Amino acid sequence: MNLEEKAERKLEEFFPQGRLQLTWHENKSSFLSFRKEKGKVSLRLHRLFAKTAPNVLEALSHYVLKGDRESAAHIRKAAHLHFSKAKTAPLLLEATGDTYDLEIIYKFVKKRYFSSDLDISIGWAKGRRIGTFRSITFGTYDRYRNQIQIHPLLDSSDIPYYFLEFVVFHEMLHAVSPPRIDRNGRIISHTREFRSLEKKFAHYEVAKEWEKKSLPFFRRKIYGRA
Repeated sequence: MNLEEKAERKLEEFFPQGRLQLTWHENKSSFLSFRKEKGKVSLRLHRLFAKTAPNVLEALSHYVLKGDRESAAHIRKAAHLHFSKAKTAPLLLEATGDTYDLEIIYKFVKKRYFSSDLDISIGWAKGRRIGTFRSITFGTYDRYRNQIQIHPLLDSSDIPYYFLEFVVFHEMLHAVSPPRIDRNGRIISHTREFRSLEKKFAHYEVAKEWEKKSLPFFRRKIYGRA
């Protein structure tokens, strides 16, 4: 019996007989989802839960069946602990764009602001998510892969160089200023320490000002209108 089968049997002890339908997956952005209908619970779980202690599985059942908030916090802490320790290879992404080379920007920012032993993969994110446009995520740092991805819309001569530098700097900060977990199990990425370090960027004020005014610009880039 493998770990997933053992975890599934343990979980079934916490659910009414015959009600649990369990599917395992590897999507870390949605490590837990469920649906209740017709007397059954369809549960999708990241495989990290196959390796957790029985008390985490019990907390999971309390959250799914009763909406227990303390159990939810316990689950988020377990997931955060797993992803902070587990590592995997970075995705194969291009750093050289049509306008900007992220590797050059990364090396400059690293030399100016960070320790020489910092080593992070960086590249342009693949694909462009388009929906009801209200905000844009300029970049992300994946601690699991130790990799920075930058939104491809920033690969444009219309984007100020200092702003792209700031986005790269911001994501690099996430590597050296880890998130904390509050009493409710919520992950706080932009801690007080993080905000303090962020202001050390040479063009912080002008970069933040450009960011505030950038929404109409990105609407035009995506939809061709403000």
